[in-house]
Amino acid sequence: MKKTLSPRLRTILELVVRDYIKTAEPVASEALVKRHGLNLSSATVRKVLAQLEEMGLLAQPHSSSGRTPTEAGLRTYVREILAVGQLSEANRALIDRELAGGAPRAEAVCALCSKVLSNVTRHMGVVSGPCLELLKNLYFVRLGPGEILAVMVGAGGLMRNKVLTGQEDLSQDELNQVNRYLAEEVPGLTLDEVRLKIIKAMGDEKKAFDRLYERAFRLAQASAGAEDNQGEGDLFMEGRGNLLKYPEFSETEAMRALFTAFEDKHRLMNLLNEVAKAGQVRIVLGPEAAAAALSGLALVASPYTRGDRTLGALGIIGPQRLDYSEIVPVVDYAARVVSGILENS
Repeated sequence: MKKTLSPRLRTILELVVRDYIKTAEPVASEALVKRHGLNLSSATVRKVLAQLEEMGLLAQPHSSSGRTPTEAGLRTYVREILAVGQLSEANRALIDRELAGGAPRAEAVCALCSKVLSNVTRHMGVVSGPCLELLKNLYFVRLGPGEILAVMVGAGGLMRNKVLTGQEDLSQDELNQVNRYLAEEVPGLTLDEVRLKIIKAMGDEKKAFDRLYERAFRLAQASAGAEDNQGEGDLFMEGRGNLLKYPEFSETEAMRALFTAFEDKHRLMNLLNEVAKAGQVRIVLGPEAAAAALSGLALVASPYTRGDRTLGALGIIGPQRLDYSEIVPVVDYAARVVSGILENS
């Protein structure tokens, strides 16, 4: 059962975390008393530190050293104690200036935003590109016998191409018949909704044996093949080198683990998709992340939208001793700016 922290425990935990964020060094009782002018003796503070250690919120690397927050301690700080600060005018102006100069296309905005977040925070910027959900158009081009190029254009201008092989050998004129039909039926629908709409049309006795509907269905079915992850957007990452300046990642093994964490982009996409579904700014630490994708790291991320539809998530990845009070407003504001750009594009 979760224990409730007393005011004194909360205060000492907060001070230890804040000092650790700044120094990356164990925090001793004497330093806490002097640095923060506590109206407590060093002996009393040591007892509080020992209590927090017993609760699993602090750890003592060496018997003669001070304490460092554990992952559980950082999580408690984030969830129960953290007071989010105000976005500085300098960062607001920088985000506005850098993002305003980019192209309005969704992919270009996402790529630019990852760079802006990295530059502003000096951490690693990450953005999940919008999934190809709502379609503007779906059409097919004959490449050769039984080989067809499917071109899927998203409502926000995002484009996906897929080569379909082993198909019925159709002429371009026959494909154009399908294209003209889909041009009227596709806009504003997902690929799954397109397939269902065609199936419903095929249920009409007058259309049941119409080759147009059968061909449209088969081609839409092939275009939406799950094995190609057509519904998954791109992942934009910028500033991995920024993380190497932190002492946590100075050792060879830690450095190797750091870069290994970014090799499997599918895990990171899953994590950002979870944030997008949550609908609000989230702070994710270590094992809490999908498949331990962020072992030893922290993610601060927020969804971005177009109108009432969530398109993806953006944020920063850094060491777990991030200055969350400063990072959260940066990420939140960047998400609102990106959403505004895409809404008006």
